[in-house]
Amino acid sequence: MTATGPLDSRPSERRQAPRFNISMPVTFTVTDSGRLCVGMVDNISLGGVLLLTDEPLDHDARIVIHIPIAIDATVNIDAAIVRTSNVGEVGVAFVSLGDDAMQRLADLVDLRAGSGRE
Repeated sequence: MTATGPLDSRPSERRQAPRFNISMPVTFTVTDSGRLCVGMVDNISLGGVLLLTDEPLDHDARIVIHIPIAIDATVNIDAAIVRTSNVGEVGVAFVSLGDDAMQRLADLVDLRAGSGRE
């Protein structure tokens, strides 16, 4: 037997944050090329997003996703492509999310997820 720690990436333990079905347009920059691309967030959590895009992206590619949180504000989050499919769905995991960015993202999720309840 081997000990497992918080970085254990077995599929059953990868997704630790709840996901919210929030659809919103975003832009992202492919780190290696500097290419600016567009996509649509299909769902979001504090751990990542499901991104819908026609851009060809390689598994393990690094991106910076630019999430609009207000008319005049954007959160830029370093992320990695962890899953791709033939239908344009891309699983994106946030690589680094500072306290300020996490709070702003949490506020956005609360606001957007809360507006659909009733």
